[in-house]
This record gives sequence, structure tokens and C-alpha cells, in this order.
Amino acid sequence: MIEFTLFIFACLWSFFFIKLKKSFSQKTNIILTIFVIKVSYLTLISSIFFGITNFGIKKTFMSLLATFVFIEILFFTGKKYLSNKSNLFDRIMKIKFYFEYALIASFTLYLINEFYY
Repeated sequence: MIEFTLFIFACLWSFFFIKLKKSFSQKTNIILTIFVIKVSYLTLISSIFFGITNFGIKKTFMSLLATFVFIEILFFTGKKYLSNKSNLFDRIMKIKFYFEYALIASFTLYLINEFYY
């Protein structure tokens, strides 16, 4: 049971970083590819061999399918959540823009009123 749990964890871990590679910019992606993604591919390949030798082909591929679907769902819901937060952030930035100019205008009117009248 512990071996199977470690197998699932290794598959989740490696596929998560492989999938995460697509989310970064090109410069960061190069550094991430050199240091993390190559290790993740090696981990995924070695965990597949480990799974086939210890659990059989059917159980290994069912587990891989489940982990891949889980990571895809995780990234899909995360993307949806962040896009909703991004819309909220855009609204806050627009409100902040108007608030800043309103504050500057009211401060300017206060100074004009205080010193010229």
C-alpha cells in the first residue's frame, strides 16, 4: 500500500511540474526546463517502470490516467479561479485609478480654496 501511494505521489509530482512549465514566461521557462522539468520527466518515466514491475500494466495505466485527469482538472479550476480574480483585480485597478484622480482633484481644490480665497 505504501509503495502504491508513493507511486501515485511521484506521478502527481512529476506531471504537475511538467504541466506547470506551460504557465511560465520564456526566460523562466528555460531555467525551469533545465533544472526541474528534466528531473520531472525522469521521475515520471522511472515511476512508470516501477509501477509496471510492481503493480502490473493495467493498474499502472489506470493510476496514470487518474493522476493525469486530476492534474488537468486542478489546472483547469485554478485557471478559472485566477481569471475570476484577475477580473476582480482589473475592477479594483479601475476604481483605484478614479479614486487617485478624485483624491488629487479634491486636494487641489482644497489648496486653491485655502490659499486663494
